[in-house]
Amino acid sequence: MKHTFIKLSGLALVTLLFGACNNETAKTETATFSLDSAKASIAASNNVFGASWATGDSVSFANCYTADACINPPNMPKMCGTAAISAFFNGGVKMGLKNIVLATEEVFGGKEAVIETGTYDMQVAGNVSVDKGKYIVMWKEVDGKWKMYRDVWNSDLPANPPPAK
Repeated sequence: MKHTFIKLSGLALVTLLFGACNNETAKTETATFSLDSAKASIAASNNVFGASWATGDSVSFANCYTADACINPPNMPKMCGTAAISAFFNGGVKMGLKNIVLATEEVFGGKEAVIETGTYDMQVAGNVSVDKGKYIVMWKEVDGKWKMYRDVWNSDLPANPPPAK
């Protein structure tokens, strides 16, 4: 009976020690994620994203996204990867886009991914608005920087009527 008690006590002690180690790991993982830090990083990236249109800087624009990112533009197929996203940007520059003003409404999530929702205002020269709408972006942390991983947006403007026959 005494040996059984000692074995059970030893087992309980080992279980407590492993439990404490696992608990410390969980605390450390949670402590390394800061939603406030992610929000600040997203705000800074959104400024670069908008400003890149004025200068036609496709490299800065594409660097806002992960290498395996996908964008989901309205009325177009999904476009994935840096080359496709850069081509989309270059098409927008050729159309005369000069700025996209983003207004974040909410940011939530954790270490694995953060979701941002907000509104956008697409502008051409002279800060003339040509489209306004809303967006949802999934962000992932890559090498210590938060980057867009999935991006979808749509216009608040009414759809164009079908062509007359």
